[in-house]
Amino acid sequence: MEIHHQQLETQGSGNGNAIEQPAHHGRARFGRYIVYLVLAAIAVGISFYFYAPKPVNKAANQNMSLFLQNTIGDIDLKLKNGDDGTDLATRLSWHKSNSALYNEAKENSDRRIVQQREVLKTKMVQVQRRDFPELRTAYVASKKQALDEQQVAIGVAGEHQEVLTFEGKMFRPEKVQEDFMKNIYGIVNDLRFKKVVYKWSDGPDGFHNYEIKSKEDAEI
Repeated sequence: MEIHHQQLETQGSGNGNAIEQPAHHGRARFGRYIVYLVLAAIAVGISFYFYAPKPVNKAANQNMSLFLQNTIGDIDLKLKNGDDGTDLATRLSWHKSNSALYNEAKENSDRRIVQQREVLKTKMVQVQRRDFPELRTAYVASKKQALDEQQVAIGVAGEHQEVLTFEGKMFRPEKVQEDFMKNIYGIVNDLRFKKVVYKWSDGPDGFHNYEIKSKEDAEI
């Protein structure tokens, strides 16, 4: 008859008696230590990746600095000379490009870039406050002839030309207003209008207002 024996380890106790434990307990404990060490090494590696200082890309900083300086100079020229002869789409695209450059520069901690970025911000606020009321007025003027043919009067109101108005009997159904809003919402938001008013009669219930949650003129 074959008898199977289990391997036992002996460990001395405080009173001199021997305590027997399976050998595989020691191996399991050793294995856990290895896992803990591996996890700790991974954690250290992740921390080093995210928190260690990143190498400075001098060429990229030089390019960014050049872009910022050129844009600041361009804004200064436009503040001095205006934008006569430049179409609405080009002017609006120019403002969006300035905002994109500023937002990209916000991610850069180089001291020179930070200084130029703050100068750019000041210049952008100046030119935006001047330009956006003009752009809204120009938009209304560009749509006047086409809407006249549809018996719709378009106008602009408000201290900073921030209210866009449409007047015509066609706007009585709410569905017409909603469809019209869908078509113009993108440009109305880009031009930072704050309200669109549809009017179809002189009665107290002959108009409807739509509030627009667009950026302020000074907001980048």
